[in-house]
Amino acid sequence: MFLRFPAPSRPVFFSPEETLMNLQTVFPAILIVDDDPDILTALYDLLEHDGFRVIGVSTCRNALAQVKTADFVAVLIDIELTDGDGLAVLETIQAIAPSLPVIIFTDVTSQAYRARSLSSGAFSCLIKPYDRDEPRAVLR
Repeated sequence: MFLRFPAPSRPVFFSPEETLMNLQTVFPAILIVDDDPDILTALYDLLEHDGFRVIGVSTCRNALAQVKTADFVAVLIDIELTDGDGLAVLETIQAIAPSLPVIIFTDVTSQAYRARSLSSGAFSCLIKPYDRDEPRAVLR
């Protein structure tokens, strides 16, 4: 059995801006910032599989450039990056896009450090190694 749909009376075209807006709505974008290529790849694969458009960068400078030029629904950032401090990047992101949720990834397990991250404005703080369901739960 085949279903037949009537052909549109005329073709539908979208401007490049409308196409980009539709993609951003259908596939929300996530920025991942981590200098460990294994973690970057694992998060990229996990979130892309969940239907996100994923941009991955490994430096503070590239992270800030991305936040200034693209619309993201969230940023996942490691605290200890080779070219700077993730908390400093968090503060700059908050100045650029105050409503953008920033999720901290760290291997520092102290509660004081976690509290410092959250009091600095982080949406959430996840400890490495993380369970695959943790980033998913936070992003929902």
